[in-house]
Amino acid sequence: MVKGLNKYKALVETLGLRQVDVYRSREGGREKEVVRLYDPTSGKVIVVDLGTVRESLTLEEYLNRVLEASGKHGVRVSDKKLQVVRSQVQRERPSSS
Repeated sequence: MVKGLNKYKALVETLGLRQVDVYRSREGGREKEVVRLYDPTSGKVIVVDLGTVRESLTLEEYLNRVLEASGKHGVRVSDKKLQVVRSQVQRERPSSS
């Protein structure tokens, strides 16, 4: 996968979605991000309120929030694409030594 914040965008694109934009704001003294994704199949826009900034989340946590928001918006991600992303996330996970 890719380094920096691009790894989150790459994860979304592997799911078959497009990252439209990311808004960062302050709420209660801490920063949070809201990511808007576009599903070309259904034409729906998915709003993912992360509640924090992306860099504080692991790829697995980010994936889970994207999937949760997708479900709430009625967008289904294909099992095949999800399997590919989960294997990439597993490879990115630091080994516990």
